[in-house]
Amino acid sequence: MTGMNERTHVGPLRFGAAEYTSIRPLLYGLLRGDSDAHVSFEPPGAIVESFGRGRYDAALVPSIEYLRGVGRMLLAGPALVGRAAPAGVVLVAQKPLDELERIAVGEFCRTPVAALRIVLGEQQRVFPDLMVEKRIAEDDWRDRYDAALLTGDSALLELTADKIKGLVRYNLTEMWKTLTKTPLVHAVWVYDDAERGDEIAQVLRESRDLGVSRLTAISEEVSRIKGVDAVVLYDYFTRAWSYDLGERELEGLRTLNDLARKYDLIRENRLAVVARA
Repeated sequence: MTGMNERTHVGPLRFGAAEYTSIRPLLYGLLRGDSDAHVSFEPPGAIVESFGRGRYDAALVPSIEYLRGVGRMLLAGPALVGRAAPAGVVLVAQKPLDELERIAVGEFCRTPVAALRIVLGEQQRVFPDLMVEKRIAEDDWRDRYDAALLTGDSALLELTADKIKGLVRYNLTEMWKTLTKTPLVHAVWVYDDAERGDEIAQVLRESRDLGVSRLTAISEEVSRIKGVDAVVLYDYFTRAWSYDLGERELEGLRTLNDLARKYDLIRENRLAVVARA
């Protein structure tokens, strides 16, 4: 019906997510067709916009975007949470941390960029320019930047690439954990329609649970697609990431909320909403 908000859509659930290797366990059941739900892939920024227009019933969005106001409700349970292991989020630098002035960052790594700003400010008292580079994984950034923040598949590929002399790797997730004593929550599922909340939760939890139980199969499947060794991928899924938003992870989200407000990275205080989620 013309003029009707798409959020009034009733039918198979519609989910939106970014097509990154790290989230494959979250989507495993959905992609197998275990329900009649439909999954669409877009860049994180586009997902936020599409969700706002009512295209999705639930979307996996950067946690910093949830703290900026995206989504009325946060789904406890399935989420993308960093562990302090290699390949999750990597800062590759050719200068000491306290001398960094210009850092190349990916176009869509919104939560890691916020975490990097906070960690460098709190630990090093430095506030470098964070410059978006759309082809960060392909271009040689060293003649223009002091460091580069690698996330997603770029960080995974960097783990297996030949090391370049003079570059130092820093694990941002580990730096965050050292600073805050909490996990870094990268992405969360959000939704607006409370009446479909139980349905959304059931589908996403079943999808995640199946994925976590099939990490060997997922590793072998991704290996054929990406050309990365399946053993490396299994280690990546089990050591670099976890897939549950529990009480400890919610505390990490509260910490991100507080520190992001301190650095003026968010305007709205969603702490009370998080506490009730």
